[in-house]
Amino acid sequence: MSKVKERAQRFKRLLADETFQEIIEFIKQEQIAVFLDSSATIEDIDKAREVVLGVDEVQRVIRAAIDDEAVENKKLS
Repeated sequence: MSKVKERAQRFKRLLADETFQEIIEFIKQEQIAVFLDSSATIEDIDKAREVVLGVDEVQRVIRAAIDDEAVENKKLS
């Protein structure tokens, strides 16, 4: 099995993991609460935005690895 396929399989398992999904959702909801909090400072909102962008980047990396596998499979067929 190629490194691309191995990585994609690991990332697919991670995406399917309920605990991982729960953590991702918890982090996002926690940050959304900051956006909605009228007492949040600009610094709080900036930090929340950075956290959301970080979580989005993690999800992008996971999707990219899975997409890489699809591309590799297409090339081999």
